[in-house]
Amino acid sequence: MAHHQNFITFIHSLKSFDKNLLRKPIEDGKWSVIEIVGHFCPWDEFVLQHRIPYLLKGKSLPKGPSVDDLNTHSSLLARNEAVENTLEKCIGIREDLLSQLDQISDLNWMSELQINDANIAFYEYLKGLMEHDLHHIDQIKSTIKTGDYTS
Repeated sequence: MAHHQNFITFIHSLKSFDKNLLRKPIEDGKWSVIEIVGHFCPWDEFVLQHRIPYLLKGKSLPKGPSVDDLNTHSSLLARNEAVENTLEKCIGIREDLLSQLDQISDLNWMSELQINDANIAFYEYLKGLMEHDLHHIDQIKSTIKTGDYTS
């Protein structure tokens, strides 16, 4: 749970940066910081709507969306909406996810999920999502520097 709280704090900190910097691609041909932030939203919503409820009811998981389609759509949304909206949406959805995770019993953390042909414990699934978050947070941190804050 600490990871998700730290994630929320990190996204909050991005509000202090120049909006133009957050819209600048992290590298040629790559997403901007705000597009990276924006792509967290649909994935958190997916976990909230299509993983946790099924886990709690012991039902088979529905097939996941196309990664490329979902990421393309989310980056386009983030590119075209106000930076503040994307940040707030990301924070709100992650707070909802944290709230849901707080309510999961210890027994359910060990529940096996079948995703495609693999079986994975729920906590391992979430660990993979955390590693994905940390990968992108490292990308963002290497793109923006302390001197890039606005006052």
